[in-house]
Amino acid sequence: MLPKITYHVQGKEILDNHGKVFIPYGVLVVGLSVPNWRHNLGIAHLTRDQMVAARNLWYANTVSLLVASQDLFAAYPYDKAYLAKIDQEVAWANEENMNLLLVLQYEDTTKQYLPTRDTAHFWDFMSRHYRQNPRVFFDVFNEPLSPTGIDDAAAWMLWRGGGTVNNTTYVGMQQLVDSIRGNHASNLLFVDGLATAEDIKGLPSHLLSGSNIVYAVHPYFNATQHATPGQWDFWFGNAARVISSPVVVDEWSEYQSATNLECFPQAPAVVPLFLNYIKERHMGLIAWALFPGLLIRGWNYDNPTAFDQPVYLCNALFPNYDPHAQGAGQLVRHFFKVNSSLPSGQQQYPF
Repeated sequence: MLPKITYHVQGKEILDNHGKVFIPYGVLVVGLSVPNWRHNLGIAHLTRDQMVAARNLWYANTVSLLVASQDLFAAYPYDKAYLAKIDQEVAWANEENMNLLLVLQYEDTTKQYLPTRDTAHFWDFMSRHYRQNPRVFFDVFNEPLSPTGIDDAAAWMLWRGGGTVNNTTYVGMQQLVDSIRGNHASNLLFVDGLATAEDIKGLPSHLLSGSNIVYAVHPYFNATQHATPGQWDFWFGNAARVISSPVVVDEWSEYQSATNLECFPQAPAVVPLFLNYIKERHMGLIAWALFPGLLIRGWNYDNPTAFDQPVYLCNALFPNYDPHAQGAGQLVRHFFKVNSSLPSGQQQYPF
């Protein structure tokens, strides 16, 4: 039996129960965030073999799993088969000495901007269910958006404290934190910034109260927002520097796509700069995703996407089963191999 590991946040660091710094490095797996989840393209591959590959081929210490409230509560009082599948993923990850980050996503269901009473209900249930397992982390709401489309002070106040906009009542991130902690669950909480987690510029004035809170960003590249170190500083790096809390890139990748902004023609040169940027800041990284055309070619976990063609073209539909699919997989895997193997006690924050 593996020794029990617990985590707590102390200033900018996540520490384990031995006092060693923990930095999340890992991959996202796909299959449990859509209606009719039993028929999702990725569900057949949510297996023990995938968890073994995440640990042994991708050097992950954490696996991220997208989940949906609509699926959990599809039956009354909850869908036992759905919860059993999540439990199985948790068990497999823990058996491989990894943590599992549960990410509540609404993009494939109700497409809501911010948490609602449904979100609070979901985390009330899940925090009671997993409060005895500190190796399950909670990402409380994937990629929040301002209902007005403007990330001003009012949007950040809504993000933090909730309120009603256009006849929809939103629950604040602070209420979610308080509810989870009220259930005596001390699990790490990951909280995404606004603009689909691209932006934490307004965070320093709207920090949450409570323990074991980690803030998260998803800085996908595009021509105007995340293409240079200066832009990374503007959108999240400067905020990460001034707040006394950990910040993690808990979803990011670069891959070919004809329809998504995530495909950036200059990526072969920019990806190494980005990985070095987050390494220097000890931010950690969860990469999207162990799925064909994203991090891997086909369903071969040992065949990462790469920038190995003369020109990087954004010309692929999703899913991309091209055996020569281009993307950041090879660079990401090397990044994890080098950094996740560092003795955690040697890792220190530079600010």
